[in-house]
Amino acid sequence: MVEDRFAARISGAVLVAASCFFCARAAAQFPDAHDPPPAGWTGPVFRLKQDYPQTLPSLGPRPWMSFDFRTQPNEYIEAVLDYALEGNKQVDFVVQDNSTRGWYHAPWMHAGAAGREFVRGLTRERSSRPGELHPNQTGTWENWAVSVYNPRGGYTLGQVWKDPDAPNPSVAKFPVGSVSIKLIFTEAPVSQVPYLAGSVEWQADINRANNAGPRPTLRLLQVDIAVRESRAASTTGWVFGTFVYDGNAPGATPWDRLVPVGLMWGNDPTRVRTTQALRQTKINAGLQIPQHLGFEKRLNGPVDNPRSSCLSCHSTAQIQNDLSRPGRAAIPPANATVQTLRLYFRNIKSGTPFDANALSLDYSLQLQNGIANWAQAAGPSSAPRAAAAAGAARGRLDRSRGVNIRPVGRDG
Repeated sequence: MVEDRFAARISGAVLVAASCFFCARAAAQFPDAHDPPPAGWTGPVFRLKQDYPQTLPSLGPRPWMSFDFRTQPNEYIEAVLDYALEGNKQVDFVVQDNSTRGWYHAPWMHAGAAGREFVRGLTRERSSRPGELHPNQTGTWENWAVSVYNPRGGYTLGQVWKDPDAPNPSVAKFPVGSVSIKLIFTEAPVSQVPYLAGSVEWQADINRANNAGPRPTLRLLQVDIAVRESRAASTTGWVFGTFVYDGNAPGATPWDRLVPVGLMWGNDPTRVRTTQALRQTKINAGLQIPQHLGFEKRLNGPVDNPRSSCLSCHSTAQIQNDLSRPGRAAIPPANATVQTLRLYFRNIKSGTPFDANALSLDYSLQLQNGIANWAQAAGPSSAPRAAAAAGAARGRLDRSRGVNIRPVGRDG
């Protein structure tokens, strides 16, 4: 999400975001975006959906339970996608207007150079290098995304952020039936990525302009889904799936032309640096467009880092009680040893941290980066270390030694 060329801007942007945050507290607990709309703006304006459920919602409908993700992967993730689009595609993902069910945004994703822009609430993802999206692609193009969680996922967000001044990672355990969906848009033009023709188009303030004129047009490229799934308890407890837009696919609307890339419920830890077929990733054999996958053909979308996988990247979501300790890289290094690769491609169960001395954020990098942004803005604590340590033992985060935690990127 955070590109190297923006790194120098992050600290200042976070400080600005912090001042905006405390000014905005009277109106809402968490700010909506990195910047407010400029005077005279007449286009859409993003609003953070933050009225999180205060009690755990019932499971409600789960149409994907009619399918076995191991043997019916396409049917399974298409059922999840239909559930996530219901009521959202009709309102262009202004989730406040969804009359079918509630969907919620994670807070504190507004800060920094990659933070939420004000038009659609998009945050910056990994950029696509020449040739990654299509053989015609000659430029490096930015990608921006927005994620939402269903009511059970929203409940967990609200519990972690119940005290806006002191997030509590110890309660970051998503209940079965939690679902998230992420829409990823690219600035790549149709001339370089022809299968984007006819896709959903959004304007977004990706260049942080200060006038009221039109913003760059982005096109929907990738959709990710994640399901907290009881039937995957033996591996990770999660099923992750990815779709890619294909303008040549049949369908009356762009939403109908989202084609499964595949799904995964485990990282196949016994198949690292082997030639054995994967058992815990299912890739759609009928995919018709160019597609790079993840490490040794594990599931990843076209925007994602090919050195990783959906589950591997998200399994690193954690936080240290002592915020002076830097976080772990989400992507294994390019020259990773087999030992390091086996560390990254383990099956880590829901609610278990990547590192033994950390607190799990249950596969939510949005929780991780949100807490990192909050910590950067809040700064070191003035509390004595003994008091801070006692607070950490009760689930509070210790800032008494300083704050070195930073939002993680996915470029590696």
